[in-house]
Amino acid sequence: MKFITYNTKNFREIEYIKYLPASVRKEIDIVSKVIPFKTNNYVVDYLIDWENYKTDPLYILNFPNKNMLRREHYEKLKHAIDNNHATSEINQLIFGIRMDMNPHPARQMTNIPVLDGEQLKGVQHKYRDIVLFFPSQGQTCHAHCTFCFRWPQFVKELDIKFSMREIEKVAEYIRRNPDINEILFTGGDPLIMDPATIAKYFDALKTANLKNLRNIRFGTKSLTYWPFAFLPAFSEEAQDLLDLFKRITDSDFHLAFMAHFNHPNELDNPVVQEAIYNIRQTGAEIRTQAPVLNHINKSAQTWSAMWKKQVSLGLIPYYMFIERETGPYNYFEIPLAEVYQIYQDAIKETGSFAKTVTGPVMSAAMGKAQIMGVSGNPVTGDKYFIIQYVRHRDHKKTFQPFFMKYSEKATWLTQLEEVKTELVKPAINDASLN
Repeated sequence: MKFITYNTKNFREIEYIKYLPASVRKEIDIVSKVIPFKTNNYVVDYLIDWENYKTDPLYILNFPNKNMLRREHYEKLKHAIDNNHATSEINQLIFGIRMDMNPHPARQMTNIPVLDGEQLKGVQHKYRDIVLFFPSQGQTCHAHCTFCFRWPQFVKELDIKFSMREIEKVAEYIRRNPDINEILFTGGDPLIMDPATIAKYFDALKTANLKNLRNIRFGTKSLTYWPFAFLPAFSEEAQDLLDLFKRITDSDFHLAFMAHFNHPNELDNPVVQEAIYNIRQTGAEIRTQAPVLNHINKSAQTWSAMWKKQVSLGLIPYYMFIERETGPYNYFEIPLAEVYQIYQDAIKETGSFAKTVTGPVMSAAMGKAQIMGVSGNPVTGDKYFIIQYVRHRDHKKTFQPFFMKYSEKATWLTQLEEVKTELVKPAINDASLN
């Protein structure tokens, strides 16, 4: 495989003013007081079609606009700023808007485990076999996604983020819970940390000699937002990072990247393709996941093209999510019925290697609920969603299909009405399971 050499700038915050009219800059300034905004020169120089930025999926993915807030919220905040209201008043208004945006969906705060009477505030343990670890140094990103369900991690004023450094306590918790076999480093983006910091965390886990811990994951958007992190020609740290990945796999751990790709345009340039190649040479695998988002990837053609491209690069399609009910949810949400149709039409167009994907899935309070199909009752004429939990707080309740009343408008599980199985028995044999 032959790669080009790159001539690029060092990582830095970008002045995007030269690309945008004043009215748009003002929108961004107002909305970003509520929704954390961050970008960099790779996003600006490599990913966005500036001649068509208003509809460009990567622009919308990274740059906030006024429609991402409820109209009444935006107008109140704009009015307060335009009329020079007191800073304390504006801050209170911003806080109220954020609280109205459901900062911790799916009962995340109930997933915090306890060790010897102490809450591990940088850990979540929702499913019996995996813990999520939020390293303090990794609670930011190279750039921010406008849809991100973890947006409170970037808002210091809320003071409700998950974060800790004490990996030894995490190791001890894993030791005392033998069903745990995986740890997921998440954030933020843990791969924004320097290799030496990541190595310290890994070495602590390795030294702990945890017989039950076999799998290490990194949840990351860095392949989209800063793939230079994996190019040794760009920096010495990149080689250190790749060497660390190789050391992890050589230590008999299964290493997986849970890479977030939202659109095939993210995969099109040689920079990210070389980064993918380099990571895979270390023995790590890269699995991909993303939600279906209005204004960004709301088409079967987009998803089919993205999965095909991922497979051609050696990636493993893993999850197709439904956008969580948090942050600017109203801007990105799509009815469940429409999302399921997008999934059906997309998966039919991909080859067999893309059928590793599980979808569409809602990360709900009790677990990951997958829409398996839509069924009709020939007796009553009613329609139903057939759903199962592919992950559940109680593992015994996974993979047990249940029925919810079909809705053309519902965008989340809690908006559906559950139906007793005995009422839909005539429909079961006709179920369209995918």
